[in-house]
Amino acid sequence: MQHFTIVIPAYNVEQWAKRNIMSVITQEYENFEVVYVNDCSTDKTGDVVSETLAHFDNPENFTYIENLENRKALRNIYDAVSRSKDNTVIVTLDGDDWLASSHVLSLLNDVYNSSDAWITAGSYIDNSNGMVSSPNIHNGFWDGNIRRHVWTISHLRTFRKELFMNIDKNDMLDHDDNFYKFTFDQAMMFPMVEMSGSEHFYPINDVLYVYNRNNPLSVDRVHRAEQLRIERDIRNREPYKNLSSLV
Repeated sequence: MQHFTIVIPAYNVEQWAKRNIMSVITQEYENFEVVYVNDCSTDKTGDVVSETLAHFDNPENFTYIENLENRKALRNIYDAVSRSKDNTVIVTLDGDDWLASSHVLSLLNDVYNSSDAWITAGSYIDNSNGMVSSPNIHNGFWDGNIRRHVWTISHLRTFRKELFMNIDKNDMLDHDDNFYKFTFDQAMMFPMVEMSGSEHFYPINDVLYVYNRNNPLSVDRVHRAEQLRIERDIRNREPYKNLSSLV
């Protein structure tokens, strides 16, 4: 059985925290742990987490971290992955979203055990309109620089820890040597997909994730201009070469 580490960075998500956590702790698959990072929320996110964990049969598998300053998602994910156990598969879940069913980890276990996957990207449903988005790995995707393609490698994102640790940390930092505040998905996923290549990247058409577009603090709404600026910076970086193996 594959071990999973679910990393949940969260900021001011009291309205959705219970649904988020319940979607994880009600998974039928049991070989997983959770790292929940409350990123210096100013609302009652922490209280909701504590109340919700009363329903969890294995609280020892749930690590709750409360930051004293707001570090943003990429820094929190980097720290959580660096501290995770070897040979685990990382699952990233935003604090205001939730898993689509209780079978998500079981499906992922089947994928990692029946293929040579190092990384997956799943399909998600938008809770505001019911639209489903899937990875669009079209003919020619792997020809040339994949950073020139429209971004479709999204939720649910999972990857082997060892693959993530092959990313040069500098490629996740801005020009002031701080972790990117936004667009963290591309900062992580472009290098890992490039290193994996078609042999080890596994797109999943099943809907595994519910994307919550109702959060007024969504980066797409509040920081769109800076998000686009960071995206340009990431896309202009040197692509990674395929890895022959993970070490």
